[in-house]
Amino acid sequence: MNPETGHKPEGGGGNAAPRIRLTGISKSFGPVKVLEEVTLSLAPGEVIGLLGENGAGKSTMMNIVSGGLKPDTGEILYDGAEVRFSSFAEGIEAGIAFVHQELSVVGALSVAENLFLGRMPRNAIGLVDRDKMRREAQGMLDAVGAGGIDAARLAGNLRAGEQQLVEIARAAARDPRLLILDEPTSSLTPHEVEGFLDFVRRARDAGTAIIFITHRLDEAMSICDRLLVLRNGCVVSDRRPEETTKDRIIADMTGKTALFSHAARAITSTKIALELSGVSVPGVLEDVSFSVRKGEIFGLFGLVGAGRTELLETICGARRKAAGAITLDGAPLAPRNPAEALQRGIALVPEGRKTAGILPQHSVRRNASASSLRSFARLGVVSGGREAGAVADELSALSVRMEHDGRPITTLSGGNQQKVIFARALLSGPTLLLLDEPTHGVDVGAKAEIYDIIRAAADEGLTVIVASSELPEITGLCDRVGVLSKGRLAGVLARDEMDEAEILRLAFSEHERET
Repeated sequence: MNPETGHKPEGGGGNAAPRIRLTGISKSFGPVKVLEEVTLSLAPGEVIGLLGENGAGKSTMMNIVSGGLKPDTGEILYDGAEVRFSSFAEGIEAGIAFVHQELSVVGALSVAENLFLGRMPRNAIGLVDRDKMRREAQGMLDAVGAGGIDAARLAGNLRAGEQQLVEIARAAARDPRLLILDEPTSSLTPHEVEGFLDFVRRARDAGTAIIFITHRLDEAMSICDRLLVLRNGCVVSDRRPEETTKDRIIADMTGKTALFSHAARAITSTKIALELSGVSVPGVLEDVSFSVRKGEIFGLFGLVGAGRTELLETICGARRKAAGAITLDGAPLAPRNPAEALQRGIALVPEGRKTAGILPQHSVRRNASASSLRSFARLGVVSGGREAGAVADELSALSVRMEHDGRPITTLSGGNQQKVIFARALLSGPTLLLLDEPTHGVDVGAKAEIYDIIRAAADEGLTVIVASSELPEITGLCDRVGVLSKGRLAGVLARDEMDEAEILRLAFSEHERET
């Protein structure tokens, strides 16, 4: 039911009986109410886009649907029968497949072995039939638009997006009646997204009910029959795509009508903070040269494989250059590892907070202080009081929403986890901040807050390099942008030259030269 209009959208399933119906679902963790009287109905052959800020209750709601959590109150009907799954295994047995945002492939196994984990086909004498397994695995990959992945490859050697497609292929192979997809396209290339969305359409046409959790509003509006928005654990809107706009969805998600727009920045300093001259890394970067002024936000854009991440790794010592020179504040820079770079005042916020950012076994406080513990120590012993005070001040300045900083960082929403990683970088007192996909996997509200953090840091004189695959992020945030194409710097554009078409032309330039 649309709470604003009283209209119940028919959705892609037409008048079909609901595959699943949630009525009055509530859930609390201690004193914190995460879901409050949530009602949802989804028919076979219907795709619902589940939208909301990090911490809105989306994951909790889907964990309840799939058996990972039990609701405090409310009713769940699945194909007309009341159910209360007590585990994910029971949900899977009932035909519910949940593809989580966090990857769970086993890196030491092949793609085929991951797809058939626990049910590998056997031949007549009881041995694993590897030829059959590879053939069938390849078919499973083809079905989700991932035919370019070799089923014989080691899963640990795949990109994050390819690993995500393996997870999706494994879920799809169960022929689920209800498929839950949590940020399924967050790490995919545009080509992979296109193939994946074709799979979603085929699955919908075959009668699968699909819940599509995403922060990419364009995708949601193109693929979903209905768009349901959660805010603070409550359903605030349920509309068809043609009944709404992106601005209205953002207002539903955040309660705000406008979040971020670029404002011209006056960079008064003429001091060159960072300069690269002819930097090359074999097979990755070739003859890259540019400079960045103190207090500037410099963007790095490029297609997948262009060398954005590798360039940041070279600057911070995680990757060795074979040629060229780098200077920081006029002095030669050649750190042997990120720890040495940190001592020179370089802090990196890496891509993929789950895999390379957070310390999942530790508290929020220790995650924030991990790079600056020496500054809180006397005679080798960390002063808990000094650490707690500095962390509390930084987390407050960044508006990190949490119960308290002694809680595990995994209890925070994705956007708040990312802000804790920013706090870690800023507490180290850097002069150069390197950001690799800084808003990956966070909602539009958290993005706006992170942009404010970046701008405020630059306004205080911090030099910032932002590597991003999102053009609106580059054009909305950066003072200049360097465009990489197959490891070469194709051009540097000033603020008034930043046209999306021109940026893309530069990004494709080396590809076109080869053809």
